[in-house]
Amino acid sequence: MIDHLYNIDVWLFYAINHGFSNDVFDLLIPIITTTKWWYPVYTIGVGWLLFMSWRQRHTVEGRRYLWCVALLLLSVAILDQASHRLLKEVIQRERPYQALGLVHQLVGSGGGSFPSNHAMNNAAVAVILSWFFPRTWVIFWAVAISIAFSRIYCGVHYPSDVLGGLVIGAIGGWAAIAIARRWMR
Repeated sequence: MIDHLYNIDVWLFYAINHGFSNDVFDLLIPIITTTKWWYPVYTIGVGWLLFMSWRQRHTVEGRRYLWCVALLLLSVAILDQASHRLLKEVIQRERPYQALGLVHQLVGSGGGSFPSNHAMNNAAVAVILSWFFPRTWVIFWAVAISIAFSRIYCGVHYPSDVLGGLVIGAIGGWAAIAIARRWMR
């Protein structure tokens, strides 16, 4: 059974890594997957939340903005380190470009393959932002799914790595919200 699941994982990997390959994606998707390109977006987003918190500092809404920032920063910090230090080091799954032949690798990576920290962190962010701003949930999840897809396309993760990261991140995001709801009252 495990061999069958692994074969499906490899087949899906090649279907995305080779099947979607084209010059336009080869140019754009490495930008989508590279964290340094997202830092300005994250910084502006957190800055906006902090500004709104300060602007409405004497209201319940102002405190909600501050809670949102705290949950985002703490969730990503805790999940990222726990995944890197615990899961990746214990599981030690090789990256597709290390284990398979003919991988269309467009970016570098470090550490083990499972789970995808990019997918995990962005899923946690999507859950938290969707809870605080439910009208724009599609945008947050579109970003998270695009980044998750990019990890497979760029040859650094299997689909199961990305799926595992999305699930762990979503659970982490919901856990952060559940804990915060008790304190926010």
